[in-house]
Amino acid sequence: MTIRIIVFFLSLYGLSGCVSRDLITVEYAGKTMGTTYRITASLYSDATPVDQSDVDYTLWDISQSLSTYEEGSLISTINASRDTSETHIVDSHFLAVFRQAKEIYDVTEGAFNPAVGPLVRAWGFGPDDASSLSAEDVAALQQLADFNAFQLEDRNPPVLRKSIPLAELDFSAIAKGYAVDEIGRLFEAQEITNYLVEIGGEVRARGKHADGRAWRIGIEQPLEAARDIQAVMELVDVSMATSGNYRNFYVRDGQKFVHTINPATGYPEQNRLLSATVIAQECMTADAFATALMVMGYERSIDFSSTPGSPDMYLIAGGDSVAFEVFATEGISRAIGSGIGSN
Repeated sequence: MTIRIIVFFLSLYGLSGCVSRDLITVEYAGKTMGTTYRITASLYSDATPVDQSDVDYTLWDISQSLSTYEEGSLISTINASRDTSETHIVDSHFLAVFRQAKEIYDVTEGAFNPAVGPLVRAWGFGPDDASSLSAEDVAALQQLADFNAFQLEDRNPPVLRKSIPLAELDFSAIAKGYAVDEIGRLFEAQEITNYLVEIGGEVRARGKHADGRAWRIGIEQPLEAARDIQAVMELVDVSMATSGNYRNFYVRDGQKFVHTINPATGYPEQNRLLSATVIAQECMTADAFATALMVMGYERSIDFSSTPGSPDMYLIAGGDSVAFEVFATEGISRAIGSGIGSN
């Protein structure tokens, strides 16, 4: 997703230093993917913590594969190619994200569509400035936003080919979630099983805090100027992502343009749904579904919640009344103030 996440860490969640004789809390922070990251890990004092340089290298390596803001990245190279006969060797990062993206694309019937890149760029939510688009321009760009134009060939190594020369991919709605998962796996590889990873608001929680409680994450009310808490989630061994349109937008000629692009219309999607929070095992899954729900809108997302393959969700909608309208699946209801996931 673009910078649209509205989840933040509650100040009461973090401790610094030793919280018992045997457990310590180690914290990491930095910048990546145009935003910031923050990690808290609880481990025994005689354990070896993950090195900060390993965290930064992993994030750099992912950006070199998936970031459209990196001119020499793998995804940028694929997007720049106009030769439909050319094959592009893809790395493990790209392969994992592409496969998961295709699965969610199918489940959401195209509401999540990484091939929306040309439209994202044209509307000014990518590396380029916004364009003035006519209806004909939008229709032409929609023809390029065909995810099925990208075919993964399961060779050794695997390669990607595209059938539309000007088609482009944009993994911004899933890449940060994937990076969160990869950093989590970096800690697990070093047998650190109690941690919380956050990148731009996307989070992966494993184990518990050093004091024995679940990791606590706050969800903001979808307000442009304020940062009030709408709900508090307690997470154990799950991931969470939130998407919203109330901060990442611009106004031109009196009209508001939000960052969520609906592939079905080609236009920025504006509906009653103000924010969508998703809980899933993997953060990249939650990340992608949160974007898909914003495209679907409030009523359609509620309908989708009862279909096979849909995740747990917490939706905040606005309307004519002052109060927000909220929908939460059963799994989310358990997470509010009581913990969700394994014990």
